[in-house]
Amino acid sequence: MQNYVGKDIQLIYNDSKHNVTIRNVRVILAGEKRFLAYCYQAKEVRTFLKSGIVDIEVLNMKKVKEVMHSVR
Repeated sequence: MQNYVGKDIQLIYNDSKHNVTIRNVRVILAGEKRFLAYCYQAKEVRTFLKSGIVDIEVLNMKKVKEVMHSVR
């Protein structure tokens, strides 16, 4: 996860309540079991568990602008 710090990524994420969501985030800090990221949908910084990640895709800036426009 360390190599994603400062990058925008799209996660397919399985949370602690077993809800699967797609999240577009900017990774701020990565630890051993969790990471801190700005979540564009929630519009705030959130903590994510690495074990909850189902899939990751690095977003390009054009895609990020499209996603942010659709969230507004």
